[in-house]
Amino acid sequence: MAKRLHPADQRRRDAFLARAAAVWAVKPHEAERLASGGLRSSVRINPLKDRSVDAIRADLEGLTEVVAIPWCENAFHILGDRKAVTESAIHAAGEVYVMNASSLIPGLAMRPEIGEDILDVCSSPGGKAAHIAALTGNKARLHVNDGIRVRLKKLREVIDLLNVDVADMTEIQGQYLDKFLAADFDRILLDAQCSGEGMADLSRPDALKFWTPDRIEKMSRLQQRMLVAAFKKLRPGGVLVYSTCTIAPEENEAPVDHLVRHNADAVIEPIGIDVPEGRPGLARWEGRGYHPDLVHAMRVVPSDFLEAFFVCRIRKQPTGETV
Repeated sequence: MAKRLHPADQRRRDAFLARAAAVWAVKPHEAERLASGGLRSSVRINPLKDRSVDAIRADLEGLTEVVAIPWCENAFHILGDRKAVTESAIHAAGEVYVMNASSLIPGLAMRPEIGEDILDVCSSPGGKAAHIAALTGNKARLHVNDGIRVRLKKLREVIDLLNVDVADMTEIQGQYLDKFLAADFDRILLDAQCSGEGMADLSRPDALKFWTPDRIEKMSRLQQRMLVAAFKKLRPGGVLVYSTCTIAPEENEAPVDHLVRHNADAVIEPIGIDVPEGRPGLARWEGRGYHPDLVHAMRVVPSDFLEAFFVCRIRKQPTGETV
């Protein structure tokens, strides 16, 4: 029998589920099912190492059962034993990188190109930056940043292990990016600090220990400032990808809505990836209407392998161009 929650914890859980159910357009009991149970892992083969992708894949398939992710090249869901991968020689050598599959979407949505100047604003632990580097064959000028000093050590470890070439590494809080970073960029990833609702596992009684609506509002204000600052560092014609691992519209659609309504040159574009768990961004939330182009954003409804996620692709229109 499941342990009964303290009444205050039950009220918090009920509030969380009511919000999640409204966002995903399901009943609260279905939202509870979607947000319960441990997520299974996925793994990406790293083409930046010396050995061929085919050789690494053969070793991976020899370790445990995996299945290719159809919408991401060189990526697989782990159907078998995760530890067989994380404790393997190919993992220790940086030939594979274990991650949640939702984290593959931002790099793909960016569609980075060789020779571009690219910034990853909140880069640690480095999985998304490494994916961007892999997509360009290490032939872009990749600038990694994280505003939290203790996270830079982990970032450096991952970057070095995965053979990622970086042009620079900085420690600037995202909301002050435009004040302390001189360079401008062709592509920017802002995988923003958030309340992390997408990682909550409601099968654990303490899953919502730190969850409150006040924390969501605090994050929303920070994310809005970070997004505005990042957009200022984007060159005309460039692309900014905004993503979070949370559910709250206040942290997802709302900051993007603010950006596009206050910047005529900010245009939301389709993600362009066929993720079965993907849904359009919301048009309204709690009586507030959002910019109609937010339908082009992607919300990921959680599944066995994908955590709840939000991704939006924003282009800065060149001067004089209109949509």
